[in-house]
Amino acid sequence: MSARSIIVLSAAVAALIVPSFSAARQPASEGATLTLAAPAARAEYVIDGAAWSCTGADCKSNFVDDMPALRSCKRVVSETGAVTAFTWRGKILSDAEIAVCNTRAKA
Repeated sequence: MSARSIIVLSAAVAALIVPSFSAARQPASEGATLTLAAPAARAEYVIDGAAWSCTGADCKSNFVDDMPALRSCKRVVSETGAVTAFTWRGKILSDAEIAVCNTRAKA
């Protein structure tokens, strides 16, 4: 086998392996969901660049930035009001975290 053939074969193997490592690093979910304590005042919000759509008290964003869930919750509730449930990129906040989050809730 020539040196050129080895290089081409190595590049082909690397091309197959690298995407699998990238896929392994991807979060299970890039979106977020929340349940408000009261029905949403608006059907849509844009908070920190994320578009949220709400039906009743349930809101969803298909893509949100990669930041800590509790910090994100505080920023969201400052616009939407208190939440009873909050999930950010697959991380479900506990009842204690929800209580901390809601200290920033819009009145």
